[in-house]
Formats: sequence, C-alpha cells, structure tokens
Amino acid sequence: MMVTRQFTNFTVCTVHLVILVFWLAAWEKLFNTPGLIIWGAAALLGAGLFFLWERRDKMDISGRLLALSTSMLIALAVLSVLIEITVSSMP
Repeated sequence: MMVTRQFTNFTVCTVHLVILVFWLAAWEKLFNTPGLIIWGAAALLGAGLFFLWERRDKMDISGRLLALSTSMLIALAVLSVLIEITVSSMP
C-alpha cells in the first residue's frame, strides 16, 4: 500500500512539474482547451489524493511533496488569472 501511494504521489508531482515547465517555457501550449483541462484535472487529482491519503495515515515525504506541488499548481492558476486580467485591462 505504501509503495502504491508513493508511486501515485510522485507520478502526480511529475505531471505538476511538467505543467510548471510548460507555464514557464511554452505557455502558448498550455493555454488552450486541452492544456487547461489537463491543468485543472491535475490540480483536482492532486488535491483529492492529498485529502484521501491525509485521512488514512500519517503523512510521509511524498504526501508533503504532493501538497506542495498541488499548492504551487493552484498558485500558478491564480497568478495566470491575475496576469490575464491585468493585460486585458491595458489600453
């Protein structure tokens, strides 16, 4: 059970890292319909897994990494919305 949880957490964290790289290097590829769907699904999956594992057992390092990467992904979404609002309000 512990190996499955760690593998799942590290896999989701890898997806979060790939989204961060796309956000930094190739944001045009991330801001289309499939990219936004993957971004939202990864955030929901990370949050869901975090709350599922948190209720079951004591949190290990992979759980903390999952919480950190999910928080980072949500912060990127909020920052992206703020940037979009700022840019669209410019003349």
